[in-house]
Amino acid sequence: GGLVFGIIAYILGIQYRKRKAEGILGSAEEEAKRLSIMATNVLNLTKIENQTILTDVTQFNLSEQVRKCVLLSEGKWSRKKIEFELEFDEHFVAGNEEMLKQVWINLIDNAIKFSPEGGKIVVNIEVEGENIVVSVCNQGDTIDAEQQKRIFHKFYQIDASHATEGNGIGLAIVKRVVELHKASVMVESSQGYTKFVVKLSNR
Repeated sequence: GGLVFGIIAYILGIQYRKRKAEGILGSAEEEAKRLSIMATNVLNLTKIENQTILTDVTQFNLSEQVRKCVLLSEGKWSRKKIEFELEFDEHFVAGNEEMLKQVWINLIDNAIKFSPEGGKIVVNIEVEGENIVVSVCNQGDTIDAEQQKRIFHKFYQIDASHATEGNGIGLAIVKRVVELHKASVMVESSQGYTKFVVKLSNR
């Protein structure tokens, strides 16, 4: 426990000094909130990294969960006038409901962060054989092949200009949660769009 908090304090110190040196430190209240979120994410990641088996597995409505996650992020996407397209049937899945919620929140937040003002995000859920496939697609700059290899690494930032909006932990959490569900996550990026695709077992 002490070691984890020590690491968090060290990381937060680096993040704080970096932003102060760059002259982009926001108000004290906003910075405190951002650092608090980062600390929570680090603790969440540490917790799931230490898990070897999936616990608290239940059958639940995946479609309803994804819709709720979109609503939870409404403040962020409404400020950027982003349009969401959600067109899918009701799908149920067996998994750790709280962990999977973190996956969708992080993927949606990521899509909002890299979407242009007035852009569109498409979230889709469909069945492919024995899998339920969830995809989150946003308009925006292409992520090159080299960045795609590192995108799920802890603390990796795709674009320094968005550094104040995240901490490079969200996608690492996505990757680990997906691994615990014996599922897969991949990223596709081409001219004008980026799409994250999660394949969960439908059995």
